[in-house]
Amino acid sequence: MTTCESCGYPMKTDADHAPGDPHSRHCQHCSNADGTLQDFAERLERNVQWSVRRDGVDRAEAERRAREYMRSMPLWKDHPALAKG
Repeated sequence: MTTCESCGYPMKTDADHAPGDPHSRHCQHCSNADGTLQDFAERLERNVQWSVRRDGVDRAEAERRAREYMRSMPLWKDHPALAKG
């Protein structure tokens, strides 16, 4: 089993990988219909919404958490929008 390098989702089967390719570094949930990785803004927004629903925090806190988490993900760790400074 591998984990998605975009969100950390456990990819247990080929179908979990985008687009069903076991060599893909990201999961089906982080991909567009053609299997390409969704852009940073979309992934950030989805992470924020997930944190609001799951943790019951306000948007500002959810965004802080999402950015922190995305900094730990291999596909986003060097994204300029996540640079601390």
